[in-house]
Amino acid sequence: MIPAVPPIVVSRPLLFGLLAVGAIGAVALEPPHSSFAAGFAAGAGSVFVISFMKRAGGESGSAPPPPEDSSR
Repeated sequence: MIPAVPPIVVSRPLLFGLLAVGAIGAVALEPPHSSFAAGFAAGAGSVFVISFMKRAGGESGSAPPPPEDSSR
């Protein structure tokens, strides 16, 4: 069985930049390349939105409890 690979952390500004470049390319380029750029922007945009959804659902808004001191 293939071992699990941990997820790669990608910054949101990088994803937003890729989204912007793809959207501009979709508008500015000729048809074969504009279709690729539009798909690229859609993929980067969906990952950008999912990163916000995952962050909002995973955080409870409070700090984790402090570790118990076992030396007492």
